[in-house]
Amino acid sequence: MDVALMMAGGRGERMLASRGPTPKPLVPVRGVPLIERNLAMLLMAGAREVVVAVPAGLPEIGRWVEGRGRALAAARGATVRCVVETVALGTIGAAAGLWGAAGALPADYAVPVVNADNLVALDLRGLVARHREAAAAFTVATHLQPFRIPFGEVEVVDGRLVAYHEKPDHPVRVSSGTYVLGPVALAALAPGERCDVPTLVTRLLGRGEVVAAYAHATPWIDVNDAASVARAEALVAAHPESFERWASPPDRVVAGVVVRAGEEMLLEFRPASARCYPGLWDTPGGKVEAGEHPAAAAARELREELGLALDAAALRPVATFDDLDPASGEVFRHHVFAADVAREAVRAADGQRLVWVTPAAALALDRLSPAVVRSLAALEGAR
Repeated sequence: MDVALMMAGGRGERMLASRGPTPKPLVPVRGVPLIERNLAMLLMAGAREVVVAVPAGLPEIGRWVEGRGRALAAARGATVRCVVETVALGTIGAAAGLWGAAGALPADYAVPVVNADNLVALDLRGLVARHREAAAAFTVATHLQPFRIPFGEVEVVDGRLVAYHEKPDHPVRVSSGTYVLGPVALAALAPGERCDVPTLVTRLLGRGEVVAAYAHATPWIDVNDAASVARAEALVAAHPESFERWASPPDRVVAGVVVRAGEEMLLEFRPASARCYPGLWDTPGGKVEAGEHPAAAAARELREELGLALDAAALRPVATFDDLDPASGEVFRHHVFAADVAREAVRAADGQRLVWVTPAAALALDRLSPAVVRSLAALEGAR
C-alpha cells in the first residue's frame, strides 16, 4: 500500500453541539485522538503517503497533522500532508486530482480511504487485495449492523399470529465508511465538485463499472456525538487486541506504573539524551526483559528507580497498549499498572527529576508522554 486518504473534512456539528469545541477528529478515545488512531492504522498497514482532507474553518486539525501526525508518519518512513477543503466537497470529492491525471495511473493503483470519525479493526491489506482481485473501480467495506425495532414484531400466516417478538434486533448490511478508489473511480471525480459516496457509486454503476463489496465482521463504530464517544470508549476497552495493538510483534515491551499517594501521582522526567520519549514527563517503569512477567518487571523498576519494595502482586493491572514513539521510530507495547504508596517512601535512586501532581495537572503539562495520557484514560474508564 503506497498511498491513502483520510477524510476529516466534515464540520462535526453534532459533536460540537453535544460535547464542546474540540473538532471531531481530535476527540480522544481512551486517550488517543480519533485521527491518530486512524493514521496509526494506515501506517501499520504500510501506507507511505497519507493525505488528510481537512476543512478550512478548523485549523486545529491541520496543526495536528503538521505536528504530531507528521512526526508519527516520519517514524515509519512515511509522509502525511493536508489538503484543505475551502468549500465542502462531500464524503469523497476531496480525492479528485490528488494523484494527478487518473488516466495516467497504473490499472492496479489503489487508494484506501478511511474516515477520521470511524473506528474499525479492519484488515486494510485484505481490503485492497479484494479490490484488485475484483478488478473493481471502487470497493466498499461492509458489515452487518444490528438495528433494534422499537415495536413488537409479529409473524402472521393466513390471518393467524404465529409468533411475537418484542423489540427484536435485525441485522442490516451497511457501509463501514472505508473504501478503495481505483483509477476509474478517481477519473469519475471532478476537481472542485462536491461528491458523496452514494453519488459516486451510482455514477459508476450507471457506467457499468464494477463496485466491489468487502464483507468483514470486525468491531466498528461511527463516532458523531458525545454518546457515541462513550460507546467508542467501551468498544475499545472490550476489544483491546483489535484497537490497542498496532504492531505484531512490537519493537519493545515495557512496563510502567501510575504511582499514587492520595490525590497525586508521580511523574519522572526523561532527559533529552533518553533513547525513547526524550524530554517528556513519564510514569516510572522500564523494559520488560526476555521471559520476565510485566508485573515483575514493573516491581523491579520501582525498586531500582524509586527504592520502593512492592511485590508484583501489589500492582493492579490498568491497561496494555501499543504506542509509536516518534523519537526512536519504535512501537512500544506498554503494560500499565497502578500502585498506592506512602509519599515519603519514594526517593530518586538514580537522581532523576520527580514531581507529584494531580492527574488534572499532569494532563496540563506541555511535555507529557502520550503513554501517561492513555494510562490515565484507562484508569478513568475503569472507575
